[in-house]
Amino acid sequence: MDVRKHYFVCVVFLAVCTLAQRLSSAGIGNSTQLYREGAKLARSGKLDSAIAKFKEAIARNPYYSLAHYGLGKAYLYKEGKTKDAIFHLERAVQLDTKHAKAFFYLGIAYMLHKKMIKAIHAFGNALRCDATYIEAIYNIASAYEMMGYESKAYLYFEMYLAKKERTERDILF
Repeated sequence: MDVRKHYFVCVVFLAVCTLAQRLSSAGIGNSTQLYREGAKLARSGKLDSAIAKFKEAIARNPYYSLAHYGLGKAYLYKEGKTKDAIFHLERAVQLDTKHAKAFFYLGIAYMLHKKMIKAIHAFGNALRCDATYIEAIYNIASAYEMMGYESKAYLYFEMYLAKKERTERDILF
């Protein structure tokens, strides 16, 4: 190997090591643990503590979609925090375009904020990510019903019932 190539490899190696050390000292690796702690707190009903954990995870790694998802979902349970929920759930699906649950809860947040068209699209994306997520079909039907489109609502309710029946039948046998 010629001297220039060797020098280049050494410089790149040192740069990678320096970056890894900075990320490690910044606590980036701990954002997953903070998310897990926040999720556990949320499941036990300690939303304020959960929100603090999710915020800390985001502060350590603003590109961690699960932390935004957790924070957005937690905000759905707090009165007056629907806009904040939408912000973080939108960020979660921007960072992970295949996160069905994040799309689903984004749809819920849009419904609470009376943005039915956006809710329908979010539920459709949840279904695109996970075809078994039939609750999204039910919520699409509900959104159409709230908008006064009974015929579309009826079609989606029928689709939901057909898939639900098929799912229940699959469970039995």
